[in-house]
Amino acid sequence: MFAANAIQAFFTPISEDEAYYWLWSQNLDWGYFDHPPMIAWWISPGYEIFHNELGVRILTVLLNSFGFFFLWKILQPENQKQIKLFWMIFVSLLVIQVFGFLATPDAPLLFFTILYFYSLKNFLKKNSLLFTFLLAVSFAGLMYSKYHGILVILFTLVPILKNWWKNPKFYIAVSLSLVLYLPHIFWLIQHDFVPIRYHFFERSSDEHFELRKLTNYLGIYFLGAAPLLSYFIFSSIFKFKAQNPFQKSIWWLTILPGIFFFLSIFKDNVQPQWLLISFIAMALITYFHYSGQENLNLIFRFGFTGIILIFILRVLLMIPGISPIYKNKHFGLDAGRFRVENAVFEKYQEASVYKFYNPGRSVAVHRTLGNRHSQFSLWGWEENFYGKKITYISPWVKAENSFKGYKNREYFLKEIADYKTYDLIKIETVDELNARPGELIRLKIKIKNGHSHPVTIGGNSEFQMNISYYKDLQYEIVYSYGIPATTFTLQAGEEKELNIQFKNTPKKGIDKACIGIRYSETGTAYLSKPISVLVN
Repeated sequence: MFAANAIQAFFTPISEDEAYYWLWSQNLDWGYFDHPPMIAWWISPGYEIFHNELGVRILTVLLNSFGFFFLWKILQPENQKQIKLFWMIFVSLLVIQVFGFLATPDAPLLFFTILYFYSLKNFLKKNSLLFTFLLAVSFAGLMYSKYHGILVILFTLVPILKNWWKNPKFYIAVSLSLVLYLPHIFWLIQHDFVPIRYHFFERSSDEHFELRKLTNYLGIYFLGAAPLLSYFIFSSIFKFKAQNPFQKSIWWLTILPGIFFFLSIFKDNVQPQWLLISFIAMALITYFHYSGQENLNLIFRFGFTGIILIFILRVLLMIPGISPIYKNKHFGLDAGRFRVENAVFEKYQEASVYKFYNPGRSVAVHRTLGNRHSQFSLWGWEENFYGKKITYISPWVKAENSFKGYKNREYFLKEIADYKTYDLIKIETVDELNARPGELIRLKIKIKNGHSHPVTIGGNSEFQMNISYYKDLQYEIVYSYGIPATTFTLQAGEEKELNIQFKNTPKKGIDKACIGIRYSETGTAYLSKPISVLVN
C-alpha cells in the first residue's frame, strides 16, 4: 500500500484543494478559516524534503500505511481466509484508496479515526496508561484534523457509557487531550470562531431542501463505502450482533453519522467524504460479521472486481490527457508563462494552484459576486497590493493577453497600474424586504471601512454601489440596479449611516439580494449579507 500510494502521489498532479492546503503549510498556524491545522502540519515537513506533489503527500502516504497496520492489529486475522477477507474489504474501501495519497483534512481524519479505534479497543480491554495516552492523542488528533472528529468520539462513546464513565483513566485521557487542543481553542477565540461561524451559519445560508440532495445523500450513504460490496456491508449492519463494548460502539458509528448528516440535507449538500467515519466503521462491521463464516466466495469475487476497477481508475488519474486533475497543472503552468509578479484571482482555488506551480510569485484573491470567503480573507494579502501594479486574471474581465483555463474558458490577464482594495468594507441593512414590482425602495444602511486607507465611493469615483438580485446561486444575477450616491469618503475605520434608494425588480417572486460595490477595473463584490426579498 505504501509503494502504490507513493507512486500515485508522485505521478498525479496537485488537486485544487491540496494546493490550498499546501499554501497553509507555507504559513503555519494553530488554525485556519476552513479547518483545524493538522493537514498543514502534515504537508510542511514532507514539502521541505520534496518540492513537488510527492512532498505534499508523503506524510499522508506514510501515516495511512501505518493506518493499515493498526487495522490489522484491531482485527488480527488468524488464517488465510480471514487475511484474504481483510484485504478484499479494506482495499475495496474508496476512502482508503483516495485518502491514502491525497493530502486533504480527510487524510489525517482517516488516520486518527483508525488510531482511535485501536486505542479504544485496547483501553477497554487493558485499561493501561499506554492506551490512556494513545486515547488522548487520538482525541486531540481527531479534533485537529476536522471538526467532524467530535462525531467519532461522541457516537462511539455514548453507546458504551457504562463501560467508561466510572473509569478515572478515561478522564485523564480527556484532560490530556484538552491540554493538547488548547492552542487551537485560543486561536478560535482570537479569530472570533471564524471556522465555526463559516460551517454552521455562512456556508449554507442560501441553501434550501431539494429532492436531488436527498437522492445524492442516499446514494452516498448506501454506495459510498465500497459500491460492489454494498449488499454485504448493509447485510452485516442489519444482522450483526456485537460481542463486546468495542464492537457495539463501532456498530453505532455506522448508523448515527448517517442520521446526523441526513438531517443536514434540509439545508446543506452532503459531500461523500463527510461520511468517511461511517465507512471505516462499516468495513470493520463487515469483517466482524463475515470473518467467522465458511463460504466467502461471493464477497471475494465482488471485492476482487472492485479492486481491479479501482486500480484502473488510479492508473487513469496519472495519465495526461485522461486524468481530470491535469487541468490544474496546465492552469498553473500556462498562467505562469506570463511571469506575472502580483497576480490577483477571483477564487482561492485558482490562486492556490497558481502559487503552487509558481512559488516565487506573489498572489492574492479578490472575491467577486458569490465567491466565498477563505483563508485568503484572514491573511489579507490583497491589502498588500493596494496602490501597486497588479495583473487581474479572470475569465470575465476582458484584456489583450489570455490563456485557456478551467472549463476551457479564456482567462484574461488585465494589468491595473494603481490597484484599489475595498474587500474590508462591511454593509449592514435589513434581513428581509417586502415590496411591489418596480417600487422605489428606500433603505437605511450602515457602511464601515475596515481598511487602513480611505475609500471614496459614488459620484465619478471608481467605486459605485449597487444591489443584485439572484435566485439560487449568487453569481446568477436576475436583476441589478446601480444605487445613486453623491461622492463620499470613508476614512480608515470610519462608519457612516446612509439612506439609499433603488428601484425594485419588475418581476414578482422570491429572490435573494446583496448590496455591493462595483469597482470599475474588476466588477462587483457583495459586501452585505443576503437579503430575503418577496416581490408581490
